[in-house]
Amino acid sequence: MTSSLFSSSFSKVYAFPKKCAFLLVTILVATIIPVHAEEVVSDKFKIAFGGYTLVRYDSALSLTEPNLGAGVSINPEAALGLNTDQTVLRLTGHYRFSKKHALTYSWYSINLHGNKSIEEEIEWLDQNGDPITIPAGANVDTNLDFDLFKVGYLWSFYHTDKVELGVGAGLHITRIAVGLTADTTSTGVDARDVSTTLPLPVFFAGFTYQVTPEFNWFLKAELFTLEFDDWEGTYTDSSLGMEYRAFKHVGLGIAFNSDSLRITEDASDYKFTFDIGITGLMIYAAAYY
Repeated sequence: MTSSLFSSSFSKVYAFPKKCAFLLVTILVATIIPVHAEEVVSDKFKIAFGGYTLVRYDSALSLTEPNLGAGVSINPEAALGLNTDQTVLRLTGHYRFSKKHALTYSWYSINLHGNKSIEEEIEWLDQNGDPITIPAGANVDTNLDFDLFKVGYLWSFYHTDKVELGVGAGLHITRIAVGLTADTTSTGVDARDVSTTLPLPVFFAGFTYQVTPEFNWFLKAELFTLEFDDWEGTYTDSSLGMEYRAFKHVGLGIAFNSDSLRITEDASDYKFTFDIGITGLMIYAAAYY
């Protein structure tokens, strides 16, 4: 049951509302800016792969009937035994159309699994949409998938050999899928799985200081909050790091990153809330062309 949910929900990662499709088109059109033939753009393309080690992972979730409030939130790490000690692949990069204009992107995916005989009862919904209680002592198998993809337009309004200051806007797409399998419930009906894909426009700013031709440090921050249709969400992301250009086309870096996301989906047959805070350390290698 859970596996079928994840395979079907994967196809919905890019199925965001038409309102956000318009924003994405606007971003892409904005990056098509004429570049003077005499302008030399160094490091036009960057792609960085890294290991993102989770230092802190805090989350809370609930699934209730619609219009009945947020319900009792569950801490899935403590209550369901999710294993958060892992390192995940993270990808970031940019494509510069000119010295002051670029398309940026990033992606990472966190997949957590837990199996535990729970110590306290859990309130949830069953496959029929009715409230159920998973009693204390029940064995619960849990999967939680968290996928994040961002694309945006960056305007470097101040860019010298030493300093780059930029602002931009983009689209942040998050997919969350939660699957619970319990060996017993209060009604005898299986617990319901839930998945949602939330697209949020996002604004960001960045600062890079080139200490030497080979070494720089950078600071980036992103923020947005929005309510539309069945969703409302708030997102923040900040990172501080440094990079050393070991070779002409290869850089090595380390960055400290913190993300937070809170969403609520008030669908016709359920209300789902999810709150997550992630802090991690990324060690990466970057290729420039």
